[in-house]
Amino acid sequence: MLCRMHLAPFTSSSLATRLGTVRTLWPHAETIFTELQQEMERARQFMSSFEQLLTSQGATAMERAPSTSAAPTQGSGEGFSICQDVKNFAPEQLSVKVVGKKVVLVGQKETQSTDDKGSFSYKYEALKREWDVPEDVDAEALTCSLSKEGQLRIEAPRLALPAAPERNVPIQVSPAAPQPGPASEDGA
Repeated sequence: MLCRMHLAPFTSSSLATRLGTVRTLWPHAETIFTELQQEMERARQFMSSFEQLLTSQGATAMERAPSTSAAPTQGSGEGFSICQDVKNFAPEQLSVKVVGKKVVLVGQKETQSTDDKGSFSYKYEALKREWDVPEDVDAEALTCSLSKEGQLRIEAPRLALPAAPERNVPIQVSPAAPQPGPASEDGA
């Protein structure tokens, strides 16, 4: 417990000469704030390095993410075409379904391995992508093909519009509207 003597300077010079230098049990506030500032600076440096690590890991993960290009094919009304990189999956690990007006690609892969020392590892990878099928595309005629490079192509042709039979369209003639002429001066 602090007494009044610890907080205020000595009022009696005779007491000060008898006791000598008096030290309190509490550290100086400047020392506490200096240590706190140093600790805060170390925390800022740690957070900055952690943020850089996360940023670099995020960039690496984006590089490793499967690429996809999903755009309707351009040109002579070919229809709809999607190309998805699935080189990490075998054909039997992939499934393509049409659900309503969506194309759904699902890939699942499990890998188990044991090394010489008996360590066991298990890895599960999953891929799920969905694309909307445009209204003018025949979803019933959807086809899939997998290239040797691991590119899955999903295609569907445009719907064939029924050929309209030839017909004559009659021309309607509207009655002649009154032509504005010179104004009569009868009521002047």
